[in-house]
Amino acid sequence: MGTFRTPVSGARAEEDFPAGHPARADYDPESPEAKEWARLNVHPLGERDFPVGHPGAADTPGNLKHVQWTAGVDPFNPQREAHTGRTPAQVEGLRKLSQQASLEAKESPVAFPVDAAVLNAMLDNRRKELGRDLLTADEYQSVVRDYHVQRSTQVGAALEELKLTKRDQAISYVMSRGYALDVATIITDKEGPEQILKSAGITPR
Repeated sequence: MGTFRTPVSGARAEEDFPAGHPARADYDPESPEAKEWARLNVHPLGERDFPVGHPGAADTPGNLKHVQWTAGVDPFNPQREAHTGRTPAQVEGLRKLSQQASLEAKESPVAFPVDAAVLNAMLDNRRKELGRDLLTADEYQSVVRDYHVQRSTQVGAALEELKLTKRDQAISYVMSRGYALDVATIITDKEGPEQILKSAGITPR
């Protein structure tokens, strides 16, 4: 078994094994090379998490095993802000900037729902009235105001129309108990709407 491979002409001989390796023909377990090879490669207690000399290895002088690693925090610069790495001066500057912006901020106006088809129809009517396609900003805003007034009136009328009488509410309650409409109507007329609503704990609207 040879230790050296046949060199290519003009090239240096390539060793099969590094100095101190047990498979070398000139292996001497007491030699400094063999001891260094064993220190780096022989681990009687099992596989190493880190190679010899690595800062994370427990047998490395000055290792970092004592350092507490917290998410987002630089353990060597704990004074810096977590996750961002900003210095205390930067953090304070941004806090003042945010505070100033908050003081100057204004509440956004509430956007009311709009039925686009109805609004577009009203805008078209206004264009026809004026005899031109383009509306000024004031003309456009006046149409939007008219839209909201008109819709509010319509909604109020619809709510008024949808109000149920005491009798209707009583019938609805009896039907919710599993009775058909005709039976619920007979029961309501017999017992009286007020008595049914009172027993059900319903306040008439």
